[in-house]
Amino acid sequence: MSENNKENKSKADDVHVSDGLAELLEVSEQLTEEEVQKAAEDAKQAVEDAKNHPHH
Repeated sequence: MSENNKENKSKADDVHVSDGLAELLEVSEQLTEEEVQKAAEDAKQAVEDAKNHPHH
C-alpha cells in the first residue's frame, strides 16, 4: 500500500513540474517576442542610420 502512495505522489509531482514548465515556456515566449520586436527596431534604426550617414 505504501508503494501505491509513492506512485501517486510522483504522478502529482510530475503534474506540478509540468505546470511549472508550461509557465516557464509561456514567459520565455513572451520574452522572445519582445526581443524579436526590439531586434527588429534596432535593425530598422541601423538602416535609417546607414541611409542618413553613407560610408562611401
